[in-house]
Amino acid sequence: MTTMRELSHARQRDALLAALHPIADLLQDDTIVEIMLNADGVVWIDRLGRGMSATLIRLQPAEGERMLRHIAASLGRELNDSHPTLSCQLPHYGARVQGSLPPIVSAPVFALRKPASLVFSLADYVSQGVLTERQAQRIEECIKARANILIAGGTGSGKTTFANALLQVLASTGDRVLLVEDTPELRCTAPNKLEFYLTESFSCRDAIKSAMRYRPDRIIVGEIRDGAAALEFLKAANTGHPGSLATLHANGTREALTRICQLCEEVVASIAKEIVAETINVCVHITRDPKARAGRSISGLDRVVGFTPDDGFALEPLAL
Repeated sequence: MTTMRELSHARQRDALLAALHPIADLLQDDTIVEIMLNADGVVWIDRLGRGMSATLIRLQPAEGERMLRHIAASLGRELNDSHPTLSCQLPHYGARVQGSLPPIVSAPVFALRKPASLVFSLADYVSQGVLTERQAQRIEECIKARANILIAGGTGSGKTTFANALLQVLASTGDRVLLVEDTPELRCTAPNKLEFYLTESFSCRDAIKSAMRYRPDRIIVGEIRDGAAALEFLKAANTGHPGSLATLHANGTREALTRICQLCEEVVASIAKEIVAETINVCVHITRDPKARAGRSISGLDRVVGFTPDDGFALEPLAL
């Protein structure tokens, strides 16, 4: 017998799906990784291998607001003039939602980041012209040699997609893998793995510290966002978990190392940059590139060889 609670949940689900109807086809398209509504009502998409483009879909402010309010209601979240921003995971689709309503914006806006359903391999990156065969070969060698790898780039540059390509190689090593992320975007087929999802009360630092008791061989952090996470990742990668991997926002490979130091110094007085150079073995920087066939390019692929106070971080190309 159907209970009142089940009926209520079913009605909420139906109302949410009805509200999402104008973008339903976009949500079901596996080649689309992000759906964005601007204040002018234009819906934009980011498509794998093609980059960002405007669609023919136009939403009235009431439609955008209805979508966000139904998402909030289905999760029991507050969304009103006093709490005009929503950050959550979209029910039934798993997409990461960031949305805002007036008065902090002129009209409803949102960005829906979909979890990857298509996973590219390093060979795919070679065929798309993003990597050379030599670069792909050297990256694979580094993964199997248990190098600690840092993937950097801007928002929407493809850091997670590239990380998933590396995880395909890592999965073949037989190592026990622990994944840490706020929403399930990493795709790892390793047979021996654990996944931790972050919440307001369970931080990246908490997850990495907890990981020590689960005996992982490698720790994978979906994105380093703060000093506590940066410091714990460095400590873990440098104390018995070589071959770990993380992503973060930075404008280049050298800048990624500097950014790690800056983040750590949010929680400690200073960080020995020599330790950072010793811990992070390889830095990759990926960027949006409208001129590239895949819409992305690797703008830096470097091995970290050391640090000196006079010259800073010493890098050398991983493959020429």
